[in-house]
Amino acid sequence: MAVETGLTNAVLNGIVTGSIVALGAIGLALVYDIADVPNFAHGDLLTLGAYAALFVNRPGTVPGFEAFATDSGIGTGGLGMLFFVSVASVLGTVYHLGGIRALKGEWWGIDVPPAIGLATHAIVAVVVGALVIFGAPSFLAALLFAVVLAGALVPLMESYVFRKFRAKEASLAMMLIVSLALAFIVRFSIQTIFGGEIRSYEVDTVIPFFGRELDITLAKFFDLFVANNGFSIGIRETRGQEADLLLTLSYSWLELAAIIGVAAAVAWGVYRWRKGTAAVIGPRLGAALGAIGVFILGGAALSSGSLPADPWYGTRVRSSPLRLGIILTALGMMALLHYLLRATTLGKAMRATSDNRDLAMVRGINTRRVMMTVWIIAGLFGALGGVLLGFLFSNLTINLGFNLLLPMFAGVILGGINVYGAIFGSYVVGLAMEVGIFAIPGLSATYRIPVAFVVLLIVLLVKPEGIVGGN
Repeated sequence: MAVETGLTNAVLNGIVTGSIVALGAIGLALVYDIADVPNFAHGDLLTLGAYAALFVNRPGTVPGFEAFATDSGIGTGGLGMLFFVSVASVLGTVYHLGGIRALKGEWWGIDVPPAIGLATHAIVAVVVGALVIFGAPSFLAALLFAVVLAGALVPLMESYVFRKFRAKEASLAMMLIVSLALAFIVRFSIQTIFGGEIRSYEVDTVIPFFGRELDITLAKFFDLFVANNGFSIGIRETRGQEADLLLTLSYSWLELAAIIGVAAAVAWGVYRWRKGTAAVIGPRLGAALGAIGVFILGGAALSSGSLPADPWYGTRVRSSPLRLGIILTALGMMALLHYLLRATTLGKAMRATSDNRDLAMVRGINTRRVMMTVWIIAGLFGALGGVLLGFLFSNLTINLGFNLLLPMFAGVILGGINVYGAIFGSYVVGLAMEVGIFAIPGLSATYRIPVAFVVLLIVLLVKPEGIVGGN
């Protein structure tokens, strides 16, 4: 029988925490790096996204909107309002990128007939609206609604507040004070609408799994075995004194060597192919995706279904499908952001503006569009992080995002105030928070954030520009 290891569990929890911190820190780093705004309202943007999801998921708990709720979900009037808001949010997000000209497709970076641009954006908006109303009150529909709504609302902070102060050449300290003021406005506006009581999402957490039902929120035990004849993984669910074996994956050493060898060959081939072409997916990312694909397909094809009777090593990791799903969601969003930054004209403009805004303007880059893109990304990632955070902890409070603000800033500063550094720094902060309270006897979860800041101070004393910053 495998023995559970506390350190491994702490590391896995740290990766989950780091994933959520990273989703918020990405937008924070972009706004800080490109728009020169240390946005202390960013934590409350996560709260805004988390509460916006309630309009779809639990409309009966939203004051003023409960009139549209029915016993089975949302009434016709409520669905109509959600459809209209969803469509308007998508079109509004595009409008931020350049007004009517952006709606006609100018922001695409290619020549496109205005009618095609308008029709495409209208179709996308209608599809998103349809997904929201036909999916309501499901959690995924609520998540989609919260994300598109934040993408339309958050850039208004740039249009109506920060741009005005930037035009007056406001100092960094002034921008900080303004962002603090906005933080209080957003937070107490949410409290005024929703009240101060704790809320939660209503989610069907049971999904079909290999002919049985699986609760994604319950902890599962991942037993890892190493034996003379190979490597095995067993996934168990424990209810009381009973342990139910859900899935078994076993590989001989020859099968495992074959999978690794083929994955390495595919990764190398994809890397060389992408390096020699003007591909939209970079060689390193392509190689990683190729290797992961081989591991998944090869593992599914070669796995057998028996655990070793007498392994010489075994260990156990405890987690839940929800936590693993958060990690995969964060990695997927980061991959999309990497594609945007590295393979699109808009991404190149963002990187140029980050390096030197004045020079970017001289070279003809629309820096205003770049600014709005930054705030849209901040809203999208922030809302996603807020909804996932509320689902993970099973409750929503007014201070939900604010409590994550300091770890997000720690991740950004630790990484060197750039996107990739913020991602790396966020995972360092997440690991420090979880592993720190495990490694130091007597520390409770209350000390998670102080431990992270101790790590931050130590790193900055050695490398003041951050882990990724500097030359």
